Amino acid sequence: MRQPEPEPQSFDRVLSSMCTEPHPDARAAAERFLATNPGDPATYEAVADLEARAVEGLATLAAHPDPETAAGYVTSGGTEANVQAVRSARNRHEGSDAENGERDVNVVAPASAHFSFHKAAELLGVELRTVPLDGDYRAAPDAVAAAVDEGTALVVGVAGSTEYGRVDPIPELASIAEEAGARFHVDAAWGGFVLPFTDHAWAFADAPVD
Repeated sequence: MRQPEPEPQSFDRVLSSMCTEPHPDARAAAERFLATNPGDPATYEAVADLEARAVEGLATLAAHPDPETAAGYVTSGGTEANVQAVRSARNRHEGSDAENGERDVNVVAPASAHFSFHKAAELLGVELRTVPLDGDYRAAPDAVAAAVDEGTALVVGVAGSTEYGRVDPIPELASIAEEAGARFHVDAAWGGFVLPFTDHAWAFADAPVD
């Protein structure tokens, strides 16, 4: 016997629920273009154009100084975006030697960072240094500053933690990363479409974000 599929549930008390029912229009669009490969822009030129427009629109929303030249691509989700951030920072860090396979680098992230950073560290062979939060469940700048060193390739800030919706002190963390010669990544998968309409300091206009 086939077990009946469970009915979709609405968790109204969980603002960050990842399991809500897709909008009918979004479902229809996804089904229509299942065979379209965005990784092949030579064949699917329209998709490449849509991606470029999406990147420009998101850059504008995040207060990028020049949205028309902003570089980026549409990922499958937050996990891929975080893995790519770690990969890019590792490969571009001055202390790494890609040709000889030597990348003795580390990533500093708050305890509230998404578990995908643990995956990224294991996959890419970097050390993940997790620092404690302050009394408001945000990254503690003093703890971040104490954790970085010359081997730090990336500092992570969270713009809307999954559990609490808290926004880290992005400008302070960006300054720490810049002083250490590290890249700075903001994980805004949770709050990226909400924060532009608040007074939180989290975007390109507020700090040197990579």
